[in-house]
Amino acid sequence: MGGDVQVVVTAVKVALIAFVILAGLLYSHPASAVVSVPLPAAPPLFAGFIAAMVGALWAYDGWNNVGMVASEVKNPQRNLPLALIGGTLGVIAIYMLANWAYFRVLSPGEVGAHKLVAAEMMQRIFSSRGAAAGSAGASAVSIAAMISIFAALNGSILTGARVPYAAARDGLFFRSAARVHPAFHTPGVSILMLAAWSSVLVLSGKYEELFDFVIFGSWILYAMAAAAVFVLRRTRPDLPRPYKTFGYPAVPLLFLAGATVLEISTLLTKPRESIAGIVLILLGLPFYFYWRRRAPQQDSRRPGNPA
Repeated sequence: MGGDVQVVVTAVKVALIAFVILAGLLYSHPASAVVSVPLPAAPPLFAGFIAAMVGALWAYDGWNNVGMVASEVKNPQRNLPLALIGGTLGVIAIYMLANWAYFRVLSPGEVGAHKLVAAEMMQRIFSSRGAAAGSAGASAVSIAAMISIFAALNGSILTGARVPYAAARDGLFFRSAARVHPAFHTPGVSILMLAAWSSVLVLSGKYEELFDFVIFGSWILYAMAAAAVFVLRRTRPDLPRPYKTFGYPAVPLLFLAGATVLEISTLLTKPRESIAGIVLILLGLPFYFYWRRRAPQQDSRRPGNPA
């Protein structure tokens, strides 16, 4: 059911974004090339680029979530690479078209001056039909944003809850997180744990601080996952490899280099959020080693173990 809901709300979300894009591209009075609103002060080039990249990476984050439900994917050897690569290319296309529409209707200064760029664009397009129509256009974007947020939350719950569940099944987390609800067949305890921790984070800071915090911590783990490709090629050459890493070793090396630059720059420009992310990861190590020592004793009692 969670997957079906995700498909439906994603289809609705993409349809609404397509409407916004078409409205911008078909607008009959494109913005003048002259900047009518002064551009906001920009940070130094490199720092500004990294800051912009953090925001972009937040927008794209979620590309990896399908891997969390890999055990529930049919024919994963084929469908996982298709979903990851095809989904990312689709999102790139949508973002590029959306930005083309924004800059066709609004000048660069206007885009820089407004946080709700899509709403401002739609208000501009529909305001030619009256103030009420302009407000309706902006409201339509708000509705689309709420649907988009719901889709993101549903996807995060659907995929994110599988991580504590899988760790618990391996004996590396609270055993209760491995319970499957008898009626709904979902990792119910893990979902509740995820919801509780998410609520703590929501109440702990501002939106911008949270995504800086999340992106910094996430990309440490993404870099470790990419580095594991090299480690496993050397230490476990016997493992089956249904998917060959494209462009190995250049592509994963470029990924690691980019992740390193991102992490160092974020640490220098956003030290508070970065240090908080590092501390949170380090706080998990004592628990990991504790459960790691106990894991061999719990293997025979793990949920799903035939023994």
